[in-house]
Amino acid sequence: MKTIAWVFSDLFWLANSVHAQTVLSVVSAASGAAVVAPNSLASAFGTKLASGAIAANGLPLPTLLGGVSVTVTDSAGDSRLAGLLFVSPQQINFLVPPGTPAGSVTVTVAAGSDVVARGTVPVQAVAPALFAVPGTRIAAAIGVRRIAPNGPATSFPVFQCNSAGAQCAPVPIDLGVDTPVYLELYGTGIRGGSTAIVTIGGVPVQLLYAGAQPQFPGLDQVNVSVPLTLRGAGLADIVVTVDGQPSNRVQVTIR
Repeated sequence: MKTIAWVFSDLFWLANSVHAQTVLSVVSAASGAAVVAPNSLASAFGTKLASGAIAANGLPLPTLLGGVSVTVTDSAGDSRLAGLLFVSPQQINFLVPPGTPAGSVTVTVAAGSDVVARGTVPVQAVAPALFAVPGTRIAAAIGVRRIAPNGPATSFPVFQCNSAGAQCAPVPIDLGVDTPVYLELYGTGIRGGSTAIVTIGGVPVQLLYAGAQPQFPGLDQVNVSVPLTLRGAGLADIVVTVDGQPSNRVQVTIR
């Protein structure tokens, strides 16, 4: 998974750049599905949302970035400011506030006291979604190999891209003969669940962990063991189902 580069500059919202309110489309930042969960990563799309592209430069996430704020209002009328990862004229990435109840919520983008865009999105207790390499269905994952049961672990890539970061392709996973191989998958909308099932190529696999990734707000991590019975599976779909809700499909290649 690519490291997120935090970039920040002191750009301010100018009075003459405030525009009429536009319709906002809100989706999961991982899958693009129009459903989110509390404490999950979401993306909002519209026009003229911000005066420029600005990324947050550290933690905790700011609730004001480039003069722009995002408010999530539930059906009871309670409003919560969202933490912002990135704002730009066409897209805003934000953290759905923890404690947001299930049901339809209104997401409002504002520049100061001026509403720029507004939209609605359903919130569920869980909305499992897995990240893929941009422009592909390749899992944004890390492979881990352990030589001995209690020995050191080494990581290996499950995809590679050219020097420009484009034209990405899966790297076949070699399961070997008896060396345990694991996958670390990354997603969002997973942590609120009580039960999780993971399948690779339609085969249930051993789940080692499903929950919050400790370093980054809203990011979830799923660790699974890849069984030797999947040797030779080729291109295989991965699905994480949480409390009966399936994620989008991402893919790995198994030699």
